[in-house]
Amino acid sequence: MRSALLFTTILLFAIVPFLNPAAANGLDENSGITITASFDNSTEMTTLNITIPVTNNATLLDELKDETFSIFRVAAGDYPVYIESIATNIQFCTQGMSNSECSGATFQIEYFPSPFDHDDFEYVLEIGNNGIHWIISNPVEEAVSPVMAVDNLTGMYSDDITTLSWDYSAPDFPMNHSVMIYSHDSPATRENWNSLTKTIVSSSVTAGTTSFEINHSSYQIEREIYYSVTLLFETSEDTRFIGNNTLTEPVYEDNTAPLFIGELIATFDANTAMTTLDWEEGIDDENLSINIYHHDGTLEDIDSSKLIMTVDASNSFIQLPIPMGEHRQSWYAITLQDSQGNEVLELTESSPLSNPVIETTISTTTITGIVADRFVDGTVVISWDDNTQNSGATARVWRSISGPIESFDNIEEIGTTDVSTLQFAHNPLDNQDEAWYAVTIDGAWGSEEEPWHDERLFIGVNSMDLPIRESEEEIEEVVTNFTSLVLTTTGFKANITEGAMISLGQMYEGDMILISSSYIVTNISCHDISGEGSFEYSSSDWALSLNANQSAEKCLGTIVDGEVEISFTLTWDYIETIAENDDDKGDDDEDHDNDDDHSKGGGREDNDSKEKITGVILAIIILALLVYLLVMMRAPQYGEEE
Repeated sequence: MRSALLFTTILLFAIVPFLNPAAANGLDENSGITITASFDNSTEMTTLNITIPVTNNATLLDELKDETFSIFRVAAGDYPVYIESIATNIQFCTQGMSNSECSGATFQIEYFPSPFDHDDFEYVLEIGNNGIHWIISNPVEEAVSPVMAVDNLTGMYSDDITTLSWDYSAPDFPMNHSVMIYSHDSPATRENWNSLTKTIVSSSVTAGTTSFEINHSSYQIEREIYYSVTLLFETSEDTRFIGNNTLTEPVYEDNTAPLFIGELIATFDANTAMTTLDWEEGIDDENLSINIYHHDGTLEDIDSSKLIMTVDASNSFIQLPIPMGEHRQSWYAITLQDSQGNEVLELTESSPLSNPVIETTISTTTITGIVADRFVDGTVVISWDDNTQNSGATARVWRSISGPIESFDNIEEIGTTDVSTLQFAHNPLDNQDEAWYAVTIDGAWGSEEEPWHDERLFIGVNSMDLPIRESEEEIEEVVTNFTSLVLTTTGFKANITEGAMISLGQMYEGDMILISSSYIVTNISCHDISGEGSFEYSSSDWALSLNANQSAEKCLGTIVDGEVEISFTLTWDYIETIAENDDDKGDDDEDHDNDDDHSKGGGREDNDSKEKITGVILAIIILALLVYLLVMMRAPQYGEEE
């Protein structure tokens, strides 16, 4: 009914030129333009011929060059019924054509009509687009065979699967066929089907089936593709595509993940507690995004559950805040993901995987104050301080004999213990004169549950800067060509050797100490004789004498002869003589006689003192003469003298 109403409207508009004389001078159905139609039963194609009248009317020809036309197909009869539009806004003559080229020109249009209930059809040539003037072709009988194809074909791709669905045009459609499925790179039409490059996806789908799945999981694919579904009967296959059995829009099939090739650098800034990930260059593609993954262990493949952020692919870096209380060793990886969700999670040599970066927002994460001591039995004990407050953490102890431990090259791990024990003891099998030790921690900090080995080494903190001697120290015997002797006025005498520690016993005021050598040496000296830092020496001589009345009561002595030097220590106990006080004298007259007796006795004591002083002087002279005699005689050993 709607088509009949439309055609009636066209007829009503056709009356307008007779009511409007001004339009008679323009193009109309009387302009001499003709349209004829013919139908080929073998090809089921209709050919339309449009002929421009032969005329020298320049005005008419100019109007033809400016005018557009439309062609409609209608069912012939007393009341023509609109069927379909064939062409719109077409031009036959153009401004680029001369009048002679336009006059009498013939134009041909080929058309494959769709099936309809009527057998006779006419074609309407509309002048302009206002529906006022039109020219009707001759009736033509079009015997178009019924459509034998599926209808409403759709295609959808998801997760490696392309799903095609369709309907049958009638419930009683004959089922003596098989379903053919084709794929092709461009849309299919009746005109291009034979020359179109296409692939048979399947030729054995059972009749009556209304869907088909194409699985691409076994191979990579990335394309836009069209599909067509035809029905193959015993002697025919309808490839006219009159219905909706071919896709007019392609299906985008993509299971090929985009590969990010490049470098990823991770750096942590302790001042800002931020880690910067830098991959140098972004990608200008709206269909791509960048996924960022964080792992707390060595990576073989990316764990999809470790995704921490997705950013636009145009970015070239990102900054990540690290929470307080964390101390972790992190690996970062980035991938490209397309709009279909495809991404590569397998790591290759070209994958952007960061170097391990230590992110710490904890003040103390290593042991400090490392020292080592050797005991008499050869045991070496390594000690340290622990402020990490990491209960259960393991201390790994390392040893080097080639220098301070700054890396893990050319070192050995000698054992482990709890960090909280604060020390580790071991007995080296290959004692060295110089050995260095370091301690690192294996543990978990902050929110991380996965223990990891903090391999950082800080000289003077958790790695010794100075070596320890593991072997027993050998005392080098000093070979001298001279002999030396210490003598005192108290009668003490002893040989002096390298490292000797000699106690001279008790000495009193006036007692002298004499240090001598068997011949003249470079110098003989005493340090700390009168207190720390004091110094007495004799240059180029063979004897040094000193008074026992010294506050330090010791002599740190050296005897130097050219490049040969021996050191020794002399100590003594100085006994101070206490003088009698006048207040202690009695003044009792009754004891006067006794006082006289004491006075007499005192006189004898004075005589004794004088005799003692004289003896000391004589002893010193005798000692000096004795030493001189020994030097002159060059006696090899003083130990043989009395």
